[in-house]
Amino acid sequence: MKKSLMISLMVAALVCVFALPAVIAGNAPADNMVLKAPEGVDMKKSPVDFPHKQHVDAKVDCMTCHHTAKSQDAIGGCSVEGCHTDASKGAKRDPKGFYQAFHSKKSDASCLGCHKKLKKEGKEVPVSCKDCHPKN
Repeated sequence: MKKSLMISLMVAALVCVFALPAVIAGNAPADNMVLKAPEGVDMKKSPVDFPHKQHVDAKVDCMTCHHTAKSQDAIGGCSVEGCHTDASKGAKRDPKGFYQAFHSKKSDASCLGCHKKLKKEGKEVPVSCKDCHPKN
């Protein structure tokens, strides 16, 4: 009886050590991501290589960029249904449009808005078009 209990506890411990981190990491995004317009939209600039891990390491709160998510478990990309899906020319100035999600200078939730603020604080962050879109 004691032997089977010990074996069961050891197996349970091994499962926790090896399987649990994999389950937790399942929700984690890739270290580096490529940001591009929604499917079917003709992009005028090159996609953006986004160093996600660098932002996580800098302790940027996930909910700053993913401001509409109810929790960290419910986080999706900017171009998912219900977020910034309108990439039409007419939506370019709309705060809910795809372009403004990344380029609004008035919102800390946008890349450019946050980076402009950090630049004013003396931090070295990309703020010009070619910094993020080097292929254009």
